Amino acid sequence: MDWLYKNMRDYKEEEYLMLSGIQHFAFCKRQWALIHIEQEWEENVLTVEGNYLHEKADNPSIREKRGDTIFVRALPVHSSTLGINGVCDMV
Repeated sequence: MDWLYKNMRDYKEEEYLMLSGIQHFAFCKRQWALIHIEQEWEENVLTVEGNYLHEKADNPSIREKRGDTIFVRALPVHSSTLGINGVCDMV
């Protein structure tokens, strides 16, 4: 594992990838290109429904405890080592 740490570097903030962009790319490369390269995106029935269903995940004031586990929503994260930033729906 030493080789891994020797080859890691800290990214500058302007080089960070957005977690949402990584998610879009993993889900559908065409969707990613439309959103992040062409900057063309239109809402439709499915995206509006998805936004409505996603509202609870975007609320950082909602926390749950199940046994010894605490669930937090809308948690901001960033890593200069990985070069990423974004907001996790639930952790």
